[in-house]
Amino acid sequence: MKKFALASLGIIAAIVAVANIGSIAALALSAAAVFFGLHYVRKSGSGFVRFLAGFVLVIGILSGISNIPAFIGLLAAAGAYYAWRTWKKEKRADDPIIDADPFTKFEKQWNEFTK
Repeated sequence: MKKFALASLGIIAAIVAVANIGSIAALALSAAAVFFGLHYVRKSGSGFVRFLAGFVLVIGILSGISNIPAFIGLLAAAGAYYAWRTWKKEKRADDPIIDADPFTKFEKQWNEFTK
């Protein structure tokens, strides 16, 4: 039952993340606008360039804040990643080759070579 819930969570989260990929791209553009606006506000010496860069900075911040579907998509992508990592960890725990002793596999291979 745990694997079914984990698979359901992963599939639903992946579908939501893919559905919001456009919003995530818009959020990335907003973040780039904020980064470049902040960079040029701090670096410029001219008042007009500083005003334009501040305007770009404010537009980027407002665009990023208003982009709620992108935040939902990022949370869904994180949920899908969590489900995938947990699924892989459970598969590794069921693997009989992995043991608590790190030399078990080496000893098994050494016995195969010496036969």
